Amino acid sequence: EIANQTINYFTKLSLKPTVSEDWIRGHIIFIDNFENVVVNITKSVFQQYRRGRKFSIVFKRDEKIIEFSSNYLSVADGEKLAWFNSAGYLELAINKGNMAGLFGLEGFNDTNSKEGKALQNKFFYTHATIFFE
Repeated sequence: EIANQTINYFTKLSLKPTVSEDWIRGHIIFIDNFENVVVNITKSVFQQYRRGRKFSIVFKRDEKIIEFSSNYLSVADGEKLAWFNSAGYLELAINKGNMAGLFGLEGFNDTNSKEGKALQNKFFYTHATIFFE
C-alpha cells in the first residue's frame, strides 16, 4: 500500500572460499590491530578437503606455511604461523610481527576486486590458497 511491489531484486551472497579437489582459495576478510590476517577458510572446510593429505598455505607468490601452530608462542619470534582462531577461521600471523604490513596483504573489498591490479603503485594481495598434495 505504501510503494510499488518489486519483483526483481539482487541478493548478494557472502564471500565464500573457492574450492577444488586439490586446493582451497580464501579471501582476506579481516586484519586486526596487530596486522594478523583472517581468511574466510574455516576449519571444517579445510578438514573436508584435506582428507589426510599434506598441505601448504601459499600467499604472496611463493610465501608458504606448511603446518599449523597451536598458538603464537609455538614459533620463534619473527616466524610466520597459521592456525584456526577461536571463531574457526584460518589466521595468518607473525609472532611479534605484523603479517599484513610486511607482506602487503589487504582485506578483500569491492575496489580491489574491480581494479584487479596495483592501486597507486602499491601491490596488494587479497587471498591465500591452501594446496593439497
